[in-house]
Amino acid sequence: MALSRFWGWFLIHIALFLSLCYAEDPFVFYDFEVTYITASPLGVPQQVIAINNKFPGPTINSTTNNNVVINVRNKLDESLLMHWSGIQQRRSSWQDGVLGTNCPIPPKWNWTYQFQVKDQVGSFFYFPSLHFQRAAGGFGSFIINNRPIIPIPFDTPDGDIVILIGDWYTQNHTALRKALDAGKGLGMPDGVLINGKGPYRYNDTLVPDGIEYETINVHPGGYFLQCIV
Repeated sequence: MALSRFWGWFLIHIALFLSLCYAEDPFVFYDFEVTYITASPLGVPQQVIAINNKFPGPTINSTTNNNVVINVRNKLDESLLMHWSGIQQRRSSWQDGVLGTNCPIPPKWNWTYQFQVKDQVGSFFYFPSLHFQRAAGGFGSFIINNRPIIPIPFDTPDGDIVILIGDWYTQNHTALRKALDAGKGLGMPDGVLINGKGPYRYNDTLVPDGIEYETINVHPGGYFLQCIV
């Protein structure tokens, strides 16, 4: 009886110790509402996937050892999973947002992801991992900053620039998915997007008029850290 009481108190103290260690690391919270919007990144109106009405989605900004909590509400007409590409899921593989480790989030449902970005620094990105939805958007940047006690191995930059570059089709992702399921190729992309915007109009015959393109302002002699994903 005395031995069992001793082990009971011992386990309680261990649990309290672990909970205190976990609580020392700060939490960062995000709410994602995933919906369809109409946009024209290549000059053609089309349905894209937005997060909080933004395309691309908002940047997740965290620091090494932060506990990241992201509540995702699915307002699409099909199931959804969000994958955090490059993030090491230590003892949290069920939060990775891929089929087989996570159950899909049904339409009109939500799921709260919670994981710790442990011992990582750098630029990553997130995107929907089901139904070829990545071809319709739903992606964004995921930045993990260093803690002050661990200095970066270069001069402090004047600022950070996030650049998201990728191929883009003007067809709906469901049409692209059906083509792949039928064994057909997708052909050449209709263009390349930078931060959700179309190419610079360098050629009137190749790039139509009225396309909004990305502009990045830098200062001569400045030192910027470019995060390219």
